Amino acid sequence: MVNYLKPKTKSMKKQLLVLMFVILSLNTFSQSSESPKVTFTAGYGLVTVPQIIEGVSDILTTGVTAGQVYFDDAKFSGAIILGVKFKVNDKLTLGVDGIYEKFTKKAYNASDNSHIGDSKGSYVTVLPRADYYWLNGSLFRLYSGVGLGVSFAQQKFAADKDNKTILAFNATPIGTEIGTKFCVFGEASFGYNGLLSMGIRLRL
Repeated sequence: MVNYLKPKTKSMKKQLLVLMFVILSLNTFSQSSESPKVTFTAGYGLVTVPQIIEGVSDILTTGVTAGQVYFDDAKFSGAIILGVKFKVNDKLTLGVDGIYEKFTKKAYNASDNSHIGDSKGSYVTVLPRADYYWLNGSLFRLYSGVGLGVSFAQQKFAADKDNKTILAFNATPIGTEIGTKFCVFGEASFGYNGLLSMGIRLRL
């Protein structure tokens, strides 16, 4: 009498071993994808608070220029963003962004409105931030965040120069990350990072 049970049993054992190997491999991949503790950011932001500020005022005040000069026609570099975030738990990260934005403005003679030169200025901002992840998958993540810090602003024209220290902030109702170790991100926010910022991140 032929025993058909033994070969089938061996085949089932092999299939179970293969299945267990696949499950363990997927689990290891999932853990490695979720385990990054530090995230480095390099990004660029558009339509920032400094652009709004410089649209309605000047760092070089009338007192500094003795009322003889006014500035207009500002041009901005956009916000260059470098940052780092540290994982607190699966939902929360804490970190800091460093933001640099420079600008130029045309200087005009207040008496006859003639163009007499160009002024240069910049905003250097240090912005601690906290982000809460609503979705925190290995490939796609969705989060909101808030930041509060300080910005060091300066403007120079000819021999005149002035500096200001300003309270800085950024509120991000929605941000997304796509990728695993290397990922791209995009944020819709209001503040020193810009109404729209995007870039790349490295998760270690």
